[in-house]
Amino acid sequence: MSGTEDIASMAEKALEEAIRERGQVNVLVAGRTGVGKSTLINAIFQGKMADTGQGRPVTSCTREITKEGIPLAIWDTRGLEMAAYKETIAELENLVVSRSRETDSKKHIHVAWLCIHEDGRRVEEAEVALHDTLAKHMPVIGVITKARADQGFKAEVQKLLPQTRNVVRVRALAEELDEGHSLAAMGLEELVELTSEGL
Repeated sequence: MSGTEDIASMAEKALEEAIRERGQVNVLVAGRTGVGKSTLINAIFQGKMADTGQGRPVTSCTREITKEGIPLAIWDTRGLEMAAYKETIAELENLVVSRSRETDSKKHIHVAWLCIHEDGRRVEEAEVALHDTLAKHMPVIGVITKARADQGFKAEVQKLLPQTRNVVRVRALAEELDEGHSLAAMGLEELVELTSEGL
């Protein structure tokens, strides 16, 4: 069994357990434009569930992604643009609040992944505001994407986003570097485990 198949199997078991307890699991994936939200969704759930791209925003609005036969929904959100982040956060909060008012708890959004790009080495004011808003309504897991070299960044994210349940460093795809060096995918299993615990 390859590493990717191991992750898929482990993710399936962890999510099956959470789904058994809840009946339906809804995960909101949020963060800045280009942080790798769609790539992360595809890596965790083993398939092309979300469009990905380079150099341009791919997800233009929040959309629910489901897979037939699996009581799991991923809410892939529009990228947080620094110039208009308050509007995006307000839209997300409206979505979360309206779902929480549903009498059927299977329609609630149960946990959020707040994605922050490791290469930037910064947590922007917009990301802190998004964290604070989401944490009022659900458990939030900080996901440091495109992880290559921590250099204390994970601890800084945890400090700046104190209400996160945990922070995990993730590389959704294996990466080929110069001169034949490569970096394997990492952190996906831990993210699924933390999500299951959060549920």
